[in-house]
Amino acid sequence: MRYIACIALILLIPAASAEVIASVDDETLTWDDVLNMIGGEQNVQYLGITSEAGAIEVLQSWVREEVMVQAAENSGLDSDPAVREVIEQARRQILLEAFMADIVEGLQPSQLEIENYADVWLSTYRKSAHVRHIILQDENLANSLLARIRAGSDFAALAQEYSIGPSSEDGGDLGWIMRGQSGYMSFDEAAFRLGEGEVSNVVETGAGYHIIKVVETQLLDPEPTVEEIKQVVALELTQAMQEEAIMAELDVLEMNHDIVLYPERLLEHL
Repeated sequence: MRYIACIALILLIPAASAEVIASVDDETLTWDDVLNMIGGEQNVQYLGITSEAGAIEVLQSWVREEVMVQAAENSGLDSDPAVREVIEQARRQILLEAFMADIVEGLQPSQLEIENYADVWLSTYRKSAHVRHIILQDENLANSLLARIRAGSDFAALAQEYSIGPSSEDGGDLGWIMRGQSGYMSFDEAAFRLGEGEVSNVVETGAGYHIIKVVETQLLDPEPTVEEIKQVVALELTQAMQEEAIMAELDVLEMNHDIVLYPERLLEHL
């Protein structure tokens, strides 16, 4: 009982320690491990440990997870092709996220950049727009469709026939959107400078080439404050900076590899 009481005391004090607080055979759990699991000392409160029983429950949870993992390994599940594939997918995703996080670390707009952008685009943050779009991977096709639209072709019909986005079935209808919702600043800038019934030029984003049509617009009610608008601007500028940094890094990386594409082979399977 004295040992368990010591465990509870260790868990209740948010101080990093390599002292073992639980073990299963040769596998151990330390307070440092706990901090890593919960994302740091600032999250200690969410463990909800206020008693010896609570400490035991937390440790028992880890023990049960560990014995099941060991049982899975001992049974050879980690050699199962289906399991290995899932593990590999998870490994790739973790590496991708960690690599991109390293690229964009510390990237953020200055307060002056936020204020200057908000001053220029302020009115676009005070309205919503009912938007349709056509998204393509081929810029030449996008320009061709834009010419047809300018000549009078039906936007929704072309979206249904050519757009590769999930909204194509609805004639490219994205519904009502506000600034910051598309995820691409260039898309929003093009869309929210249009009047009702107007169609944009071809707009490039990280997703492809867009043709945008604004069906109608309306003022937001209640109207967002300048400070609220600046918060959205800060988020948009940060996302744009991060995307630009990642794409620049990709351009450099691709130059160091021999890359061959066979789109015709892919098309044979579709």
